[in-house]
Amino acid sequence: MLLVSYHAGMAWSDEQIAGLRRELGRYERPLKLSLDFLDTKNVQPLPAYQQQFEDLLLSKYGLTPPRLLLATDDDALDLALRMRARHFPAVPILFSGVSGSRRASLQDEGNISGVFDDVDDSQNLALMLKLLPRTKRAVIVHDQSRTSLAQVSSLAPVLAQHPGLQVEHLTRMSVQEVQTRLRALSGTDLVLALPFNLDAQGRVISHEEASELWAEAAAAPLTVTRDVSMRPGVLGGFLVTGRQQGEHLGRLAVQVLQGKNADELPMLTGLGVPTFEHQQLRRWGIDEAALPKSAVVLHRPINWWADLRPYLGWLFSLFGSLLVIIALLINGIRLRHRSEQAMRQSTQNYLALFNSSSDAILVRDGKSLAIIDVNPRFCSLYGYSPDEARLLSASQLSDEANFYTGAMVAERIDKARNEGPQFFEWRSRRKDGSHFWADVSLTSFKLPEGERIISTVRDISDRKQLETQAQAFQHQVKQIYQNLPVAVFVIDALHRVSFWNEQMTRLTGVEAKDIIGSHEAWRGIYPTARPCLVDAVVDGLGVESLTQLYGDQLRSSDEVLGAMEGESCIPAQGERAELWLRFCAAPLRDEQGQVVGAIETVIDVTVLKRTQESLQALNQQLEARVEARSHELELAMEQLLQADKMAALGSLVAGVAHELNTPLGNVLTVASTIADTSKAFGQELLGGRLRRAEVEARLNQLHEASLLIERNAKRAAKLVADFKQIAVDQSSTHRREFALQDLVNDTLSMLSSSHLLGQVQIQVDIDPGIHLHSFPGPLEQILSHLLTNSVKHGFEAQAEGCITIQAQAQGTEVSISYADNGCGIAPAALRHLFEPFYTTRFGQGGSGLGLYIVYNLVTSVLGGRIEVSSKPGFGCRFDLHLPLYLDSRPVEI
Repeated sequence: MLLVSYHAGMAWSDEQIAGLRRELGRYERPLKLSLDFLDTKNVQPLPAYQQQFEDLLLSKYGLTPPRLLLATDDDALDLALRMRARHFPAVPILFSGVSGSRRASLQDEGNISGVFDDVDDSQNLALMLKLLPRTKRAVIVHDQSRTSLAQVSSLAPVLAQHPGLQVEHLTRMSVQEVQTRLRALSGTDLVLALPFNLDAQGRVISHEEASELWAEAAAAPLTVTRDVSMRPGVLGGFLVTGRQQGEHLGRLAVQVLQGKNADELPMLTGLGVPTFEHQQLRRWGIDEAALPKSAVVLHRPINWWADLRPYLGWLFSLFGSLLVIIALLINGIRLRHRSEQAMRQSTQNYLALFNSSSDAILVRDGKSLAIIDVNPRFCSLYGYSPDEARLLSASQLSDEANFYTGAMVAERIDKARNEGPQFFEWRSRRKDGSHFWADVSLTSFKLPEGERIISTVRDISDRKQLETQAQAFQHQVKQIYQNLPVAVFVIDALHRVSFWNEQMTRLTGVEAKDIIGSHEAWRGIYPTARPCLVDAVVDGLGVESLTQLYGDQLRSSDEVLGAMEGESCIPAQGERAELWLRFCAAPLRDEQGQVVGAIETVIDVTVLKRTQESLQALNQQLEARVEARSHELELAMEQLLQADKMAALGSLVAGVAHELNTPLGNVLTVASTIADTSKAFGQELLGGRLRRAEVEARLNQLHEASLLIERNAKRAAKLVADFKQIAVDQSSTHRREFALQDLVNDTLSMLSSSHLLGQVQIQVDIDPGIHLHSFPGPLEQILSHLLTNSVKHGFEAQAEGCITIQAQAQGTEVSISYADNGCGIAPAALRHLFEPFYTTRFGQGGSGLGLYIVYNLVTSVLGGRIEVSSKPGFGCRFDLHLPLYLDSRPVEI
């Protein structure tokens, strides 16, 4: 990227650009030179203007760093330094046309070199005083621009060496005022004309115009410092040329492109050439013999004889050679006929190649540059017919709107003539106005009919599109890594840091501009120099080789070939506390699979490590507490089981008492009725007033009453017997043989008497032949809990419900299925159904222990297993699998 301080068309800048292009053309590979003019002769380079120009450059070229930043003159150098500091920290800078007063500050910048435009002022002044010994006063003409003030500053120490010389400055004046003062000078004065491009009235003039104005008015010898200021009426001096400045800048650029570091190249002072005007030498009485031997005298009169005298011997030799040539020409005429035949054959071969080439080919006349011939590929690529092509100019085939001008084509052709074949990329234009990128080669041939310029054009639009996409992708990837919340840095195959994101800066305190390009990836992480994980990956070291540095914290990655990861404790540094960092480094490979660098991520896991340590200590404390609480919970569960058993027995007693009340009340009522009836019957019998029919009626009443008493007494006796058996089962720990159907019916009868079941319909489908040798009491508790759970939870929102109890004997087991058609259980609750104290009616009287007790009775007491299944809205189902014959085991119920 080339930044030019001034505008196109300014001779000083144009000469620098021409010299630069000349030298860059010697580089062995094609280069793309981006050129931008700051135009600071017309616009002051204030900070706001620099920011606008910086934004313009970024919008044009993006954040992809150029290989080189080139700057001509001070304003462009300021912008280049600004761009590098903000966006391209590792890009070298080369300059020309800059004031030598900046040497010290530029050396402090680093990675920079160039050529200053200040000539040796002491040498220039000493020469003028030697040539003009009558000089008593030095008159310095300059404006207030940065360049002029810098040259005045560098001239001051030189003038101080001549204390007898008066010094006068003509500045902050209009052009007319300067001319008036110059007209008042005499032959004992010496005018030193420094850059003057803006007068006090705001008039902008070029170097050339300023020299012409001063030469027109000056009544004293006039000296200048730049070749563009050398005009008629100017005596001369040591002149710095813009072309020399540009050529030196180009030579420095080629050296950097070939691998040299900019700091290795010296910063040179301007190279002045002593140049004088012949007429002015005579005007001021200066003998040419007093000039330096290398001096150039312009407009000296020509002396043909004096000029030819040194070449007389050569001329005589030339005449002798001509005689020999004439003899050879006679012989050549005989050979001509033979060569003409070969030429015709060669022409046919050339035309075949010309017409069948896959590249577009143009043949231009070397003098007029007009197109003489084109091949078919040119016509198909550009859309012109051969006749139309012959009328085209270079500008009509180029995208002139984007600086690809016909003048630049002519410049390339000149290089092809003088320096050999030229190869470059070009933005071309078709007949329909569309543009495409092309690889162009220019070659100059000398033919009998004159010089010919052969151009070959190859369409590379697809390649350029891919390059643009690759650059955009590279920029996008860089932005992604730059904005990652993880610290990331990258090194190349030479272990130089090439990327360092903002998170690395926050973690280490090291800025990217201070570390990119160095071999110190360890900075900010370790207190002293040592290899990082990326260095080991680039060198191909294994985990075993790094044990000394990382201990057993390092391991190879199972996912990325050649990657390593691990953790390390970083000791405290300064105010920073000790850190635990987690590293992961992976190799970066080229298309052939060769390692060309490595990328490493760094994560601060100090807080995680401290948390792990705290959790470990807390877990140890919790284990001790859990062990103690587990013992307490076992005791509590035993008490809960006993309490539940007694609660069930209490419910049984209440139910039986309610059932006994009815038959016993009937017995009592009938017995009191018999007593009253028998008493009345006895009185009537003793009174002799009864007839036989009445006696029979009274006896029938007494008989029916006695039958009623007998039935109710038997019913009460049965209830007492059942209650006794159930009470024994509920409180006994002994096994016995029982019929499953009878146990279920007795349990349902007991619960029906307590009005728990309400309007619930119960269907029992159990084979009467199924007998178990087990503990009946726990099984009754299980049925009681399941029925209670259905009524309270399953049928809560239903007026009626249905429960089905089925059982089947399967080998040595019996499978009991209990199902209701209630509201069902949600999947989230189903996973916790058998957990202690889990209830969906928390705060509404539910303890959450019922099904936990059921689970423990089934698995621990009855030696079976229980399964539950449910869908919301489709009821709930419990499947119990119990052994028909339970082996003797110690049981606590």
